[in-house]
Amino acid sequence: MIVQEAANSAAEANLHRDLRPKVAMMCVLIALCMGALIARLVFLQILQFDYYKNQAIENSTRVTFMRAPRGNIYDRYGNLLATNKESLSMIVIPAQLDDVKQLAKDLSPVLESPYPKILDLLIKAKASGSVLPVVIERDVDMAIVSRFLEHKLFLPAVDIMPDISRSYPHAEITAHMLGYCGQITQAQLDRRPDRHMGDIVGQDGIERLYDNQLRGVDGEQRVRVNAMGLSQSPETSKPVITKQATAGKPLVVSIDLDLQKVAYDALGDRSGAIVACDPQTGEILAMVSRPSFDPNVFTRKITPDVWKKINAPNHPLFNRALSGFPPGSIWKPITMLAALENHVVNPDTKLQVSGGISLGGFFFGDWTRTSGLFDLVKCLAWSRDSAFYQMALHMTPEMIKEWGQKFGANRTTGVELRHESKGLVPDSAWKLLNYHEKWYPGNTLHMSIGQTYVQVTPTQAARIYAGLGMKGQVPGLHFAMKIGDRQIPPPKPEKVKYHPEFLKVVLDGMKAVVASGTGGATKLGNVEVAGKTGSAEAPPVGSKTHAWFACYAPADRPRIAIAVFVEHGGHGGSTAAPMAKPILEKFFSMSKPELEADAEKKAADAKSAKSVKSAKGSKSARNARSAKTKTSAAH
Repeated sequence: MIVQEAANSAAEANLHRDLRPKVAMMCVLIALCMGALIARLVFLQILQFDYYKNQAIENSTRVTFMRAPRGNIYDRYGNLLATNKESLSMIVIPAQLDDVKQLAKDLSPVLESPYPKILDLLIKAKASGSVLPVVIERDVDMAIVSRFLEHKLFLPAVDIMPDISRSYPHAEITAHMLGYCGQITQAQLDRRPDRHMGDIVGQDGIERLYDNQLRGVDGEQRVRVNAMGLSQSPETSKPVITKQATAGKPLVVSIDLDLQKVAYDALGDRSGAIVACDPQTGEILAMVSRPSFDPNVFTRKITPDVWKKINAPNHPLFNRALSGFPPGSIWKPITMLAALENHVVNPDTKLQVSGGISLGGFFFGDWTRTSGLFDLVKCLAWSRDSAFYQMALHMTPEMIKEWGQKFGANRTTGVELRHESKGLVPDSAWKLLNYHEKWYPGNTLHMSIGQTYVQVTPTQAARIYAGLGMKGQVPGLHFAMKIGDRQIPPPKPEKVKYHPEFLKVVLDGMKAVVASGTGGATKLGNVEVAGKTGSAEAPPVGSKTHAWFACYAPADRPRIAIAVFVEHGGHGGSTAAPMAKPILEKFFSMSKPELEADAEKKAADAKSAKSVKSAKGSKSARNARSAKTKTSAAH
């Protein structure tokens, strides 16, 4: 018994002796594991804290654009023409797109857009692979927002975000000049890799030409998102700006908004255009084309009704101010100057006018059958076609073309807009090339009165008359005056060489047009206006003629030149000329110091003329009697 107990005690002692190293080893292992765990925790929670914090933020935030405000556009007096407004846009995250076909089906009723159109947008967005949002619908209304909120659980990767859209306070009044902004097209994206799908860019007008300066640089911000990737409420999660947006540069243009409104109202519901410019600088003061359109419609989805309206048969998107039309009799000052410079007539020439002339078996009629012996000033004042036919009989088309081109016809004006026609001043080579026919004398007769092949835009007409009024200083037309802090100097005028005594006859004739001829509707009280009316035949056959009036004022020191064109408006003197008068009245009501200076100059000139009148009286009488008996030298 005792022996047995001793044996057991010895066995236990041996067992404890055998387990002691193992226990020690186990403790060491446990200590090592705990140490490794603590080390790992230190590594993760202390040394790698920033890294994993950023990873967590990445998983709960999304990078999105901060749209740069587009630069405002102002008129010359600081009136706002184009600006921005807050809006909402629907976006998708391309990197999160999965089943685009199903998503397109679910989005179609929300946006009320055709499935193929939405599918195409989603496919393009997914192909971009961008982690940044892509806009699929801009300026969404509250109805779309409401439908989206109802279905957002079934619209993965889709959200509605604050955005900026373009706004045009004066809509139709400035549409053709400013143009409009719209979502970037695929063709534009292909040309501009620095742009993104969904970007808003200038698509026409000044907005397009100065897009790079107006656009600015977009910023970036991070917004908190929930488990579905949708943005959380700003009240609970404030966005973190990582890159501040830089606004586009403001642009000041030469337009006078008040004058623009008067011109727009003057045209009324007629189709046509009015252009006014400063003859001394070439700054365009007004440019109106009617019918017009509302450029604000391009900032949002275009509905079928809006699409039908902007594509109406009267072509509201068509800028008539930059389109060529037969000028009719407003072309006659060019013909007369060409005849004088080519010595077909001289300042003392008188022409026998009648109801027209016959040539080659054809009768070329005058607009009136009144007969008489007219000097050149009176021929222009009363727009006698038969007088210009007689000049044309001794001229070539190249002679007329030369002087038309010198004053700006047959070429663009310099204005910063797309789709400007250069018009047309034909010659013999042009007809042979385009019609495979030789040039006939009858073609020159038509050309002399601005008919048949001759085409002039209203903008060209304003420039031509500015150049005539400035005595051969033809201005380059332009809109931009200032971009950001940079002043834009006007282009230098082109100088036309001419004989002063010849141009004086033409200028006197245009003064007489308003003082006693066909342009009397624009006569102002204390400002002398010089100009020319025009009525141009145009298809369809039997329709009313186009009505024209072009002028400048004051006649001796022009500060404004105007061209009025009314499509199928009838007679220029009764339709177009009256439209120019309110523009002139408005312009000079804002320029009283200049009016007073002109009045003082006229008073001084009148006083000087009166002092020498008695000395020259008998000689003037003899000259007048001699002039009445002088016959034509045209032939």
